[in-house]
Amino acid sequence: MYALTGYPASDFINNGQRSIVSMVHPDDRALVFEVIEKAVLSHSSWVLNCRLLHKNGSVIWVEERGAAEYDSNGVVQHLDGFVMDVSKEKKLQDQLYKLTQQLPGVVYQYQVWPDGRSAFPYASSGIEDIYGVKPEDVLTDASNAFSTIYPEDVPAVVQSIEVSSQQLTIWEQEYRVYRDDKSIIWLLGRATPERMPDGSTLWHGYIHDITQTKEYYLKLEDLNLQLNVTQQSLDLASEQAKIGYWHASLEHGTFWWSPIIYQIFGFNAEDVVPSSTLFKNAVHPDDIDKVLKNEQQTRSTGIVNEVYRIIRPNGDVRWVHELGQLVAEDQNPDKIMIGSVQDITERMTLQKIKDEFISTVSHELRTPLTSIYGALSLLQSGKLVTLPTKAEKLVEIASSNCKQLSRLINDLLDIEKLAAGKMLFEMKRLNVVPLLQRAINDHQPYADLHKISLALHVDKQIDELFVYVDEHRLLQILTNFLSNAVKFSPESGSVMLSATVTADEIEIAVQDQGAGIPEDFKSKIFAKFSQADASSSKVKGGTGLGLALCKELVEAMNGSIDYRSELGCGARFFVRLPLSV
Repeated sequence: MYALTGYPASDFINNGQRSIVSMVHPDDRALVFEVIEKAVLSHSSWVLNCRLLHKNGSVIWVEERGAAEYDSNGVVQHLDGFVMDVSKEKKLQDQLYKLTQQLPGVVYQYQVWPDGRSAFPYASSGIEDIYGVKPEDVLTDASNAFSTIYPEDVPAVVQSIEVSSQQLTIWEQEYRVYRDDKSIIWLLGRATPERMPDGSTLWHGYIHDITQTKEYYLKLEDLNLQLNVTQQSLDLASEQAKIGYWHASLEHGTFWWSPIIYQIFGFNAEDVVPSSTLFKNAVHPDDIDKVLKNEQQTRSTGIVNEVYRIIRPNGDVRWVHELGQLVAEDQNPDKIMIGSVQDITERMTLQKIKDEFISTVSHELRTPLTSIYGALSLLQSGKLVTLPTKAEKLVEIASSNCKQLSRLINDLLDIEKLAAGKMLFEMKRLNVVPLLQRAINDHQPYADLHKISLALHVDKQIDELFVYVDEHRLLQILTNFLSNAVKFSPESGSVMLSATVTADEIEIAVQDQGAGIPEDFKSKIFAKFSQADASSSKVKGGTGLGLALCKELVEAMNGSIDYRSELGCGARFFVRLPLSV
C-alpha cells in the first residue's frame, strides 16, 4: 500500500486513519462501487481499472481483482483481492491508442469461438471508416461488420478465415464492402492468428481501404488486356504483311527485333542475338556501301528510309524496305530509334517485270508508230494524193491519236529511264525568262484553239538571276503545266504563267481558272496513271503520267513541285528551283 499510495498499510487497517475508497480518484468512485456491487450480488469475481491518488499528488493507474466471501447464509463476510500498479501499461496503451487513431484503416483483434460466435475484442476508431460501425457495436458480436461485405465476396472471406484458423497461417484477403451511401469500396485485410486456451482463435491485424489502388489496378488490367489484343492484332498483321519491328539504342548499341524480322533474315531467334555486326553481315555485298552511308546520315537526320538486299543463311536473296525514326530527344537520353523492316521481294519482282514489260512494249511500239505517223503526215500534206473530205477527217483523227500514243510512249520511256537512273540531264546555268516566253509562244496555237488567253508575269529582278537546270526538261515541265491549264480552263478563260523570287529560289507557276482539284484526288495528284475523273481522258485527253513525270524531273534537278487548289477557284501548279550562285 505504501508503494501505491505513499501511506503505510497501518493507516488503512480497520480504516484507522483513511479508507481505500478515499484514495480512489473521485471521477472513478462510482464505477468502482458499481462493478463491485454487481460482482457481490452475482457471487462472482471482479476486475476493474481505476485511478488512485498518491500522497505526492500524482495519479497512478491500478488494476484491481477481487471476490467476496460469504457465510452459510450467503451474507458477505469480507472482500478478498489485490491491487497492482498498471501505470506503465496504461501509458503504453494510451500511446498505442493515439497511434492507431492516426492510421487510415483499422487496427483490430478478431476472435472466433468453436461454437461459431465471433467478435472484435478490440478495434480502433477507424473501424467506422471501414465497416461503418463503432468499436462497441462489434465488441461482442461481429455480425454488424460482416453484414456490410459485398455478397459475392462473403464466401471467399469466410473460407479464408477458416483456412487461417485451421492452419494458423496469416490471413490476407481483398474484398468489397458497402458504404452507408451504397457505394462500394475495396479493402485489404491482413492478420496473424493465435490459438487461445478456450479453443478460440484470435487474430491481430489491420484492414485498410485500397479502393483507389484497386481502381488503378483494374484499369491497368483492362489496359493490359487491350494491349494484349492490340499486340496480337499487330503480330498477326505484321506476319501477314511480312513487316517486322525493331528498336535500337544509338547510345549503347543494343538492339531488339520482333519475331518477323528473324523470319525475314532467315535467323533462328534462339541461336542469334541482334547486333550491328549480325545485320551488316546479312546485307548484300553490292548494297553494303549504300547501307553504311545511310547509317551515317541517320545519325544526323534521325530518319531511316532505305531499300536494299539481304542474303539469308541458306543463300536466298531478299529485298527489304527499312523505315525508322529517332524518338524525341528531350525524352530519349539513350537515343532510341524505332522502325520497321518489310520483305518487299515479291513487290520488287513484280516491279521489275512491269518495268521490263513497259520498256519492251514501248520500244516495240515506237518504230511502227513512227512509220504510221509519217505515212499519215504525208497523206495530210496532199503531196501524194488529194483526199476526199471524209477521208481527210479520218486521217486527221488517226494522226491525232498517233500523237497521243506517241506522247504516252515517250512518257513511259522517260519514267522508265528515271526509275532506272538512266535519264541524262544536260545541266547548265540558265536565265528562265526566254524559256518562259518560248513556252508561251509554243502553246499559243493550242490556247487559241480552245479560246484561252495566255499571259506571262515575271519579277523584274529575275532578268539578272540564274538557275542550274536542264533546259529541255524544264520546258517539258512547263509544257505539261500549260497544256493541262488550257485543257481544264473554261472557254474564254485565261491562264497565267509567272516567275517570282522566294528567298533563295525561283518559283515558276501556272494558274488556271478551271474547276479545281477534287478533295479526294489531292493525295494522288502526282501518282502515275492518275486522273481526277477517268472519263476526262476521253474528253480532255491525257495519259495520267504527265505530273508524275514532272515530279521526277524537277526533283532530279534539285527542285520541288507542289500545287494549290480550291474547288471552283482553279488550280495553281508550281516548281521551285534553287538559284545558281
